[in-house]
Amino acid sequence: QYERVISVDTELKFEQLQCCDLLMKAVTTHEEAMETTLPDYCATASRILDAAGQLLVREKQPGEGIVRGEVRVSVLYLSEESDGLQSVTVMVPFTCELSDPKLRECQLLQIHSRLLLCEAKPVTGRKIYLRVIPEMTVLGYGRKTLRLCCGAEGKGLQLRKMNRELSLLSAVEERSCTTAQEFDMENSGAEEILLSQVIPRTTSCQIIGSKLAVKGEMDISALVRTGDRKLQGIVQTVPFSQILDGMAVGSDCQIQVDADTAEWDIRLVRGENGCRMSLTARITLQVFSYQKRNICYVSDLYSTFCKSKTETETVTVTQRSRPVCVQEWAEERLESGRGSLFAYVTALDCGSVITRCEGERLELSTTVRMRLLYQDENEAAITAERSREISVEMEGCPDTAWVSSGIAEMRGNAGSCQVRVPVSFSGAVCEPVELRTVSAVEEIAEDDSQPKPSLILCRPSAGECLWDIAKRYGSSESAIRQCNQMEDDTLPEGMLLVPVLKV
Repeated sequence: QYERVISVDTELKFEQLQCCDLLMKAVTTHEEAMETTLPDYCATASRILDAAGQLLVREKQPGEGIVRGEVRVSVLYLSEESDGLQSVTVMVPFTCELSDPKLRECQLLQIHSRLLLCEAKPVTGRKIYLRVIPEMTVLGYGRKTLRLCCGAEGKGLQLRKMNRELSLLSAVEERSCTTAQEFDMENSGAEEILLSQVIPRTTSCQIIGSKLAVKGEMDISALVRTGDRKLQGIVQTVPFSQILDGMAVGSDCQIQVDADTAEWDIRLVRGENGCRMSLTARITLQVFSYQKRNICYVSDLYSTFCKSKTETETVTVTQRSRPVCVQEWAEERLESGRGSLFAYVTALDCGSVITRCEGERLELSTTVRMRLLYQDENEAAITAERSREISVEMEGCPDTAWVSSGIAEMRGNAGSCQVRVPVSFSGAVCEPVELRTVSAVEEIAEDDSQPKPSLILCRPSAGECLWDIAKRYGSSESAIRQCNQMEDDTLPEGMLLVPVLKV
């Protein structure tokens, strides 16, 4: 988009540069509590062993500053009516209001969440009290319009143009897709799924015309109870793919697609060939498009025809590139002393990211807290908590950093179990760039009664460049170079001849 502004005999041309940027960042906490009655098919709860919660964002309304979702709470408990570990999953809805007025300018909200608290207490044998406190880091992205002078027309105008290559966040968009799959289980003796977790991740994306082909994988973890009342952990990875149509991305853009689970359902399907798992999931895809653009703008101008006053303004542009991601492992070794040891991570929390910037390198650290479920040789279920501080180094100093975790890996040996959890640190690095550009020109009346010299002899001051001298005396850089037989803009030592142009 272009805009024209005429001032006296000078016509300025302005370009409207469109891009996206991080407009706001907010951290908010919200508390929800409710009582729920166990369904009739569930055994009564005599003792609650654990409560694992996962936060699912269902709806985001930037214009109204509202985020809605649910906390999926899986309650593991023991019952006097039935042997073995029992489970019930309850959805705790929440509505969080954000007060930042910049939200109204945002097109996309990116939310990184964690649960500060997830607890369940028995009220009666068939009634449970639930309390959750989610914490959400909300990043609001919106469109920005930058106004730069890209040209000018008029008598005797001399323009100083600057070129700058910038990496800009050109577009942001959110889509959702649904996938349904069935897959085999290694153990066909599963009787009930007690707890499950689904974490999607993208592996590749390709621009095909106005379409974007996205491929990814869903890491699935499930805690199941077998027919003999033993516990088993199942880890599976299944692929997914989606073609997004009508995407406003260019073929020269770098694309980043973040995937998150909005909801899922996992069930056991029994057939003649054994037991299979059926997965239905809705995935939220957030697309970020980064583009390199060459920006040409007028940083200064003057006229050899008349004396004028030039006004300039500083336009701040934020250079953004794809977030840097560094992965580390949080590890714990569990010892049983005898026999085999079963363990399963029921809940995992990555705390707030602590940053320490030294020069051009940054250290990110967090405390990983995991809740573990054991089953000893007597098949008794026990829970315990472990914490581990981990840190990584990252190049650059990002203005925003967040941490996420993946599916835990279990490696059992005789009398011990090694727990490994992948933890990913991500940082969005930005570089503010200030572009000094012409905003207005005003003609200044001169006294024409005094004769003007056609040639001036001057000595350049310290720090002056050829443009400064030409502007001061109403000359041009090319005329000065020709008069002084200069091959480039390097000023010679001593005096300089400056021809005064008369247009």
